[in-house]
Amino acid sequence: MKIYFINGIDSFDDEFVEKCLSFFPQWRKDKALSYKFLKGRVQCVLAYLLLIHALREEDVFTDMPEFCYGEHNKPYLKNYPDWHFNFSHCKNAVCCVLSRKEVGVDIEEIREYKESLASYVCNEDEMMLLHNSDNQADDFYKLWTRKEAAFKMLGSGITKDIKNVLNNNVSVDSYKIGDMWLSVSFAN
Repeated sequence: MKIYFINGIDSFDDEFVEKCLSFFPQWRKDKALSYKFLKGRVQCVLAYLLLIHALREEDVFTDMPEFCYGEHNKPYLKNYPDWHFNFSHCKNAVCCVLSRKEVGVDIEEIREYKESLASYVCNEDEMMLLHNSDNQADDFYKLWTRKEAAFKMLGSGITKDIKNVLNNNVSVDSYKIGDMWLSVSFAN
């Protein structure tokens, strides 16, 4: 499993998007152009470029990746059936994970801690950890990305018990990158 990451996406402009779209397949062009604002188009383009780069790094790239979608809209690679991927983005970064096993990724910027949100998504043990924390915002966003990555790996969306998803025999690695948390969940 490898993680591919681009930070500082505000430096990309419309000209960059147009150049990329000139060689993208029509379905991905349509997806990128469906975003009203430049940031969404840039995120869409960069995510796809990271996936192409990842497939090239693995020396398996033969054609532009094509997506199909599972029950809860989790994309999978139609023309690379032995590979699994996932995307995530936040305000100023995009990441992609490529793996031989099911995988999920989430990236979030650390923002203000909100007790109401924490009590909605965290179980008793996690709330105790947060109440004893020296940096509640930091610890909350680490937990949040771990949970979101687990749901994305499972392909279920946030439809199951969010408080206990990390107790469901999922593996998650987390990385702090500046003022962001990036977590990757993968099948055991």
